[in-house]
Amino acid sequence: MSAVAATTRGSGRAWRIWRIVPLYQTIAYRGRFFLAPFMLGVQVYVYYLLWTAVYRGKTSVAGLDVRQAVTYATLAILIGRIRWTNRMVSKDSLPQRTREGTVIYWFLRPISPGRYYMYRALGDMGYGAVWALVGYLVALASGVIGAPASGTVALVFAVSLVLGQMILYYLGQLVDLATFWLISNTGLTRMYGFVQDLLSGVFVPLWFLPGWLFTTASVLPFAATVNVPISIYVGRIPLDQAPGHLLREVCWVVALAVLTRIVWSRAARRVTSQGG
Repeated sequence: MSAVAATTRGSGRAWRIWRIVPLYQTIAYRGRFFLAPFMLGVQVYVYYLLWTAVYRGKTSVAGLDVRQAVTYATLAILIGRIRWTNRMVSKDSLPQRTREGTVIYWFLRPISPGRYYMYRALGDMGYGAVWALVGYLVALASGVIGAPASGTVALVFAVSLVLGQMILYYLGQLVDLATFWLISNTGLTRMYGFVQDLLSGVFVPLWFLPGWLFTTASVLPFAATVNVPISIYVGRIPLDQAPGHLLREVCWVVALAVLTRIVWSRAARRVTSQGG
């Protein structure tokens, strides 16, 4: 009975943490809530105009037709929307708490700071994923993007997408943890955001990059977050090559999970209370 009660309390605690970001976005910042779909629609429309202009007079560029290119660009925007939510508005982000010194409360709660961070991130990503899913269904129904070639392709794409989001979660966590050693990680966050968007294929598909840069991006974890799942979706990566890419994603998830655990343990040693 005690184990069941503990599980129930844990689930209730997790749910209260998960809903922090959605509540802030929908209640405290209602303007942001109504502005989000408009901004998303504008981004998709601008990218649609861009890629149709690039392909004007051409049937194929870099092995893809205009339909595949527009699908890639739209999906890249939607996937980026999953992590677009600004957690700083909740006044409870790790960088902000660290700068203020109030991060000590994260270490005094009944749950570990790493688990609290995870619950917050799940709420953040869940909220963004809802918007991304709505945008995907609208784009698919309106014919802006094409459907996956088969159910198997859709399933492999979904698995790759989840693994990519896990990689993004750990990378973002490492950037946030850097505040334990830096006065502010604002500059690092901006640099990481640019590098992530460039080397993951958000700005342009990676195969448009120069050869040396494409090779570099392919061996780093960034490509696995956006380029790999979308390339599977549009057929750039055939199904017979997908297992190798999925295995690489799993390896990155495991490696980054171990690394963040080590960094959390080092960060805990830097937290002091009343000088002791």
